[in-house]
Amino acid sequence: MLFAAMITAAPALASPPHTSVGSQAILEHCWSSAQLRGTARDQILLELEDAALFNRAPPARTRPLVPAQPLPAELRGSIRSVALPPGDKRIALTFDLCEMASDVTGYDAELVNYLRRHRVRATFYAGGKWMRSHPEKTKQLMADPLFELGNHAWTHGNLRYLATDEAAEQILWTQAQYELLREELAASACVRRLPAAELTAIPHRLLSFRFPFGTCNDSALRQLAQAGLPAVQWDIVTGDPTRRTSAKDIARRILNNARPGSIVIAHANGRGWSTAESLDLFVPRLRQAGYAFATVSELITAGRPHIVNQCFWSRPGDNDYVDGRYGKGTEKPWPR
Repeated sequence: MLFAAMITAAPALASPPHTSVGSQAILEHCWSSAQLRGTARDQILLELEDAALFNRAPPARTRPLVPAQPLPAELRGSIRSVALPPGDKRIALTFDLCEMASDVTGYDAELVNYLRRHRVRATFYAGGKWMRSHPEKTKQLMADPLFELGNHAWTHGNLRYLATDEAAEQILWTQAQYELLREELAASACVRRLPAAELTAIPHRLLSFRFPFGTCNDSALRQLAQAGLPAVQWDIVTGDPTRRTSAKDIARRILNNARPGSIVIAHANGRGWSTAESLDLFVPRLRQAGYAFATVSELITAGRPHIVNQCFWSRPGDNDYVDGRYGKGTEKPWPR
């Protein structure tokens, strides 16, 4: 099925604006403080060595019911940072929640607790399968007014390598999974006891997209533009998926490279080594230097995105090897 058909088959509803919203009332009424804090076990990683344990099923609904209007020209391409008005010193911390077909990754409760305790706004890019594996954590994040959720593909597929229809599944299944969990939240007794405006404040859809492996091509960028999802990359790489990266290394990279409108990439799925520990090394210092924290959509709304027509980590061409090494990139061992 063509990607265009998968988009237009859903009812034509208006796209929510790029704004960061949520409901503190839902967050407080639907979960206890202990449930929100989580435990160290939340970070456990599970490699699915037994093929019988693999959950390769699509979500219960494979097409989103809330499609967006196509992106305007000024948001098409790969967003690396945002030029903000003079005096606006906001930056965006972003944390990927990746999960492949062949594993179940974790949830860094320590990291999220720090952000909540210190009122740090952030954006989480969640894989669709990760959301299905972590339904309560996903609903907590979507309800929290501090945070914003974005689309990180269904099973971390390499959209530069996948066929058009395979890439469409990675994008649209994830949008649909978010909707299904929002519907579960809406049906819960704790939400039904609250004014309808509280639920309305939670976005009906994921608001932007991050490419797994940081790879894209013209076809993938066109697909996202048609789906109404800005493609958001970064201009500061923490390097936290590497075990040898220390908290001091992460803090130094952020402090040395932070600029107004910067977008930082890190991880909150248990594969961000030392990430939670690094927060207290750079968050207070950035605030002392006059910086504030914003979600990605807040940056996009406030300024002019710096957009390029290709995807890379720190410089053009630095991820060219990914296709040959990871192939589709959706499970381990990766095809070569």
